[in-house]
Order: sequence, then C-alpha cells, then structure tokens
Amino acid sequence: DFVDNAGGQDVTEYRLFVSFDDNNPDNGDNSTEFEMFRAYPASEFTAQGDDGNLGVVVNLPFTDLAAFVGVDGADVISGDVFRVRAELEKTDETVFTEVNSTPAVTNAFGGIFNFNILATCPLPDDAFVGDYVLTYGEVYDAFELFGSVVTPLGEQPFSKTVTLATIPGSTTRRTFAIGPYLVPGFNFDAGTVTLNFACDNVTSTDIDSGGAACTTGSLSAAQIGIAEFDLNDDSTWTINFNDFADDGGCGVAEMPFSLVFTKQ
Repeated sequence: DFVDNAGGQDVTEYRLFVSFDDNNPDNGDNSTEFEMFRAYPASEFTAQGDDGNLGVVVNLPFTDLAAFVGVDGADVISGDVFRVRAELEKTDETVFTEVNSTPAVTNAFGGIFNFNILATCPLPDDAFVGDYVLTYGEVYDAFELFGSVVTPLGEQPFSKTVTLATIPGSTTRRTFAIGPYLVPGFNFDAGTVTLNFACDNVTSTDIDSGGAACTTGSLSAAQIGIAEFDLNDDSTWTINFNDFADDGGCGVAEMPFSLVFTKQ
C-alpha cells in the first residue's frame, strides 16, 4: 500500500529482490546473493482499502522462491531464510529503498522494503500444549560447593507438572512457568521458559535463576545442542542441558543433565 501525498499515483514500479541464507551446513551451502525476483509495473497497481491508496498484492509461493534461488525444496529446512528487499521508483525517476527512506517511513512501513521468510513448520494451537510432567533423564553426580557436598541430582526425587501454552502471534513457540531453579539445594524462582519447535528440532531458552549468584552473573542452565522431536507426536521429548552454564561466580564446572517432557 503506497502511502504518500499522491496516494501512490506517482509510483511507476515496485521491485522485489530475493536472496537465500542456507543456515544448515549438513546439506551443503546453497546461499545466494540478492537478485531481482520480480518487478511490478504501475499497470498492476490497484486501490487498497478505504483510503484509495494504490498498491499491489504480492504473492511469494515457496516453490517459486526455491526455484528462483536454485535450491531443491527438499533441501530447505528449519532455520533457512529467504530474505526479501524492495525498492520503488517514482515518475521523476527517484528510487526509494530502506536505505534512503526516513526512519518515520521505514519504521511505519518497513514491510514494504525489507522482510524475511523463515523456514519452519507451524503447529496447530492444540498441539504441544497442556500439562506435562518434567522428570530427569541424564543426571550428574555430587559436587562440592564452598566445602560442602551438594546432593547428586539423581538422588533428588523430581517430578514437576508444568503447563505449556501458546504465545500470541507464534505458531512454533510454547511457554511455561518452571518455578524453582532445578539444582538441588537451591530454591530460586526460574520464571518462564520458552520452547521453539521447528519441524524436527526443539530448542529451549535458558533456565535462569533470575540473578541469583555467588558473586556475579546469574545461575543458569543452557541447552546443549538441538533436541529432536516428532512433529506428529506431542506425547514426549527430551532436552539436554548444561547446568551452571553461568555459574554465578560459584566456581562450578558445567554439568550435563536432561529433562524429559511427558504429556499427562
């Protein structure tokens, strides 16, 4: 929708440029630079909405984008990105992009000039939601902290029910309140955790104590690698973490453990 003092009447052409970022090296690097995907002439502009501004409806089918950048559709997987940049030319032959447009324009109408399309797999709202029981999978042994032995993780009875919920505007993320920090002997509220389900991989934000520390930083656990899950089965999955990824200045080495999610 071309919003200006002429209602888009002085725009002669709208041009889209597309590049591809291959962020999965396992299937080779198919990344490309920006090239012009399509030009939309003024003859294709129509009035948009009640204000009468001229504009153009842009459709970007996945198959067309994949063919344009020369990548097999089967090789486009979660994490890959199609980047779209645009420019428009006016009747006086001036060309506007996000670079030479004022912040007021790019902030309000940034989607006209610059947007990304992330490869992912949308989840239905009723999947990967509801009550799940968290239990330990892999556990670590006892360790010493300030001269005292902390009880081994595996000797701490642990079973916690959490409720996974959707996040407005997202089709792949789920959030839940995890409550107390998981390390035995600590009882800091770790707030909420967000999971991102991307086709066959699930990633977690850090489990963070919210600033609790021995000296500096914040005691936290961070995911190790990327966990796999079944897009068609929301009954269970496992995520590996390193406890003390930030040791809060306690002088404790990272210790691996895993959390198993099981739907009730």
